[in-house]
Amino acid sequence: MARMLRSVLRNALSKPATRPFPEAPRAEFEKARGLIAFDCTDCRFCGACALKCPTGAIRVVREERRIYFEPFKCIVCGACLEACRFGSVRMGPERRKPVYEKPVEVYAKPEDEEP
Repeated sequence: MARMLRSVLRNALSKPATRPFPEAPRAEFEKARGLIAFDCTDCRFCGACALKCPTGAIRVVREERRIYFEPFKCIVCGACLEACRFGSVRMGPERRKPVYEKPVEVYAKPEDEEP
């Protein structure tokens, strides 16, 4: 009984072994795989990223000068990063937030965008 009481008191008075997740989220690692984004200022719309994507999450329409990206098809493998010779595909350490619908992100040349 004394051993159990000692264990209960030690656990009650010590700080928690886990971190308070919602209030204090862990910082992402520097080279962690995360969100993929496209920078169309240097993009030539060659389609190399779309050809290398194993899931077909990237679709390049050269005539429209647009990239259609389905982020929930993406497995964050980095094949598109390696395929792009112009550095137009970037990956950050942030994670994708949960959503109710699966959006398709559209990237276009800045001069094609309407004000």
